[in-house]
Amino acid sequence: MIRFFITILFTLIFTVISFGENIKVIATIFPNYDFARNIGKEKAKVTLLLPPGVEAHSYEPTPRDMVRITTSDILLYTGEDMEPWVHRLGGNLPSSVTVSDISQGIEKIKDDDHDHTDPHIWTDPILAMQMVDNVAAAFAEADPKNSEFYIENAKIYKNKLFKLHQKIERELSDIDKRSLVFSGHMVFGYFAKRYNLTFLTPYRSFSPDAEPTPKRMAELITTIKKRGDSYIYFEELIDPKSAKLIASETQTKILLLHGAHNLSKEEFKSGKGYIDIMEDNLKNLKRGLKNE
Repeated sequence: MIRFFITILFTLIFTVISFGENIKVIATIFPNYDFARNIGKEKAKVTLLLPPGVEAHSYEPTPRDMVRITTSDILLYTGEDMEPWVHRLGGNLPSSVTVSDISQGIEKIKDDDHDHTDPHIWTDPILAMQMVDNVAAAFAEADPKNSEFYIENAKIYKNKLFKLHQKIERELSDIDKRSLVFSGHMVFGYFAKRYNLTFLTPYRSFSPDAEPTPKRMAELITTIKKRGDSYIYFEELIDPKSAKLIASETQTKILLLHGAHNLSKEEFKSGKGYIDIMEDNLKNLKRGLKNE
């Protein structure tokens, strides 16, 4: 019995020491989290700040979250348009926390009124590669002794992202239809630009809190009936009431296009990654564009 407790004690001590050796990384949303865990691997303890199942845009950190942030080594976020609360922190974070905006160096899309900038850069795998470089740079700054490890892991993961891009480009290239109806807010602007697609949406804003106007809904319903679409798409973790309404008026079916802001509890538990999400999106895109 004494030997058993001694073993447990040493195990706990070893665990604490091991965690002490790892850099502690807080990622605000799922893409940042997934990129970070692919770069940090066993040398980083990466935590997703956003609870699984919670919609990303309306999130505000709790006091417990603030404790986790202030005791971390790195905070990864996607820019002021996605996480405005990070900027409100100002100089309240200790100097020991490396705060990294991983959208740096990426040219953003602006909406029609130029009041908002589209934060959903990760939906383009090529831009995701640049985000990965920014994550690796933050890791190297916070933990310079392991910088080569992080840079090499980033290189490996970027190669996977480029292969994903090639697959999407190849499999969409032979489909003549280039437009689809997406009932969610404007998530896929960068994806559409990269792969020469048009997303018809009842929303005019990047914000999921925006409401589609009756006029826009009516216009979409008329367009779908004229075109003969078989499917329309809805967004993850948002009540698909617009999609269901349009589908009932047009006798179409609904398919998921996952914006990868966050995962459901089931998806998170299964270990689903960014590349898995994008490959599932490709399958649903092909099905809808081909009216299969």
